[in-house]
Amino acid sequence: MSRLTRVLVGGLVVVVALIVSVALGEVSLRLFYPQPLGVWHHDPAGLALHWPGRATYLPQFGQTVSINSAGMRDREHAVEKSPGVFRILVLGDSFMEALQVPFERSFPSLLERALAQQTGKHVEVVNASVSGWGTDDELQYLETYGRAWKPDLILVAMTLHNDISDNLRERFHTVKGGAVTATVGEPASFWRYRIVLLQGFLATRSHAFQLLNRARRAGEMRSTARQLNSHVVDLFREGDDGTIARGVDLTARLLDRIQSRAAAEGGRVVLVLLPLAMQLSEERFDAFARVVAGSANGSTGRLDIGRPQRMMLAVADRADLPAIDLLPRFRAWTAGGGAELFLQRDGHWSEQGHRLAVEIVVQEMITRGLAG
Repeated sequence: MSRLTRVLVGGLVVVVALIVSVALGEVSLRLFYPQPLGVWHHDPAGLALHWPGRATYLPQFGQTVSINSAGMRDREHAVEKSPGVFRILVLGDSFMEALQVPFERSFPSLLERALAQQTGKHVEVVNASVSGWGTDDELQYLETYGRAWKPDLILVAMTLHNDISDNLRERFHTVKGGAVTATVGEPASFWRYRIVLLQGFLATRSHAFQLLNRARRAGEMRSTARQLNSHVVDLFREGDDGTIARGVDLTARLLDRIQSRAAAEGGRVVLVLLPLAMQLSEERFDAFARVVAGSANGSTGRLDIGRPQRMMLAVADRADLPAIDLLPRFRAWTAGGGAELFLQRDGHWSEQGHRLAVEIVVQEMITRGLAG
């Protein structure tokens, strides 16, 4: 056997051994330590979207999540709207995406059925929501993809603890000269974008890739969590350093742009304010103040439990934007000893949380004449 042949055979043995090792590791993880798989990718502009037509088992929630052909956590919808249909486009983040519960028991699906039953109309709810979206992302989606759905109503579900901080990243829009302007970034090169797609592809299929990715990003995730906790404290604290005020102003301008886009198509917008779990009772808020704000005696001090809602309700009032605040009914439900509205370990709504939110929104939409 020649030297070259020995080198080639040795190299082949190494490659085969690596492939077998990776395959065995992947199988072992799937059987004994399954990882949370992703269902997302990014478009060339960097907007997070779902992989169209995927069905992924999520071990952390014990269920298979299906994404429709339009890349939505939803049933299939025809883009062309049928005559007589009242179409609602839902723009939100992980609360509306609702990977934690079966889709049929999530807010968008329940809203569609409840509105149809109580109004007698043909209601269609299209759920475009994606984890991590803020108002900035939602406007980007609307301008790039969402207008094709020609919604009669756009329901913007605002998660108060992180949407303002997400908007402050100004990934897609900023304010110049008092007006919202698209952020012009360097377009991803052909191969750079192919790498991004490959990473997204592996994240939806490989448990080994996800485990390595979690280990690699552990420090970044801890830093992000600390920053978010600090941001939440600032939301509740009176007399902030101006960052929250700037974020609220930017959010108001983004909502105004969404309103303008909806009006241009003959539609309108309704804002739904999602409460934070620690706002549901004074006891929970005091516990939050002790842990996050560092209060030794349990007093909330300068923290105001209802400040985030008041800020956004003032924005909605100035813009003549109908706003539905879920907090009062969520607090009343909790005070009455009702079933838990948030999942303890995950922090998103339980099935009861989705049901109560739909009950409130349907009642408000019918009372205010927003249901067509």
